[in-house]
Amino acid sequence: MAIIATVITTGAAMAQDMNKDQVRTQTRDNLTEEQHLMLQERKQERIMLRDQFKASLTEEQKAILQNQEMTQGQKREQLRECFTDEQRAMLQNQMQVREANREAMRGSLTETQKEQVRAKMRAGNRETTRDMQSGNGGNGAGLKGQ
Repeated sequence: MAIIATVITTGAAMAQDMNKDQVRTQTRDNLTEEQHLMLQERKQERIMLRDQFKASLTEEQKAILQNQEMTQGQKREQLRECFTDEQRAMLQNQMQVREANREAMRGSLTETQKEQVRAKMRAGNRETTRDMQSGNGGNGAGLKGQ
C-alpha cells in the first residue's frame, strides 16, 4: 500500500513539475524584448555568483561533492557543516538576488501577461487533477487494470 501511495505521489509531483515547465516555456514566448533582456542579464548574474561560490570551495568540500557513496541530502548536510562564514554570506546573497530578480520580473509583467500565466497554471492544475483521477498520476504508471 505504501508503495502505491509513493508512486501516485511521485507521479503527481512530476506532473506538476512538467506543467510548471510548460507554463514557463509558454510564458517566455509572450515576453517583450525588454523582458527577455532582463532574463538574460539575471541569468548571467546567477552564473557569475555560482562560479564565484564554486571558486571558494575548499579541497575538503570538493571531495564531499565528488563522493559517490553519499546521497544528495548527505552531501548537502556535510557541506553546510563546513561552510565558512564567507561562503554562508555568499549563499545568503544569492538567495537575496534570486528573490529580487523574481520580484523585478513579476513587476515587469503586464496585466495581460499575468492573466496568461494564471490561466495556464489553472489549465495545468486541471490536467494534473484529471490525470490523478484517471489513476495514472500523470506519468503513465497508473493503477488501471490491476
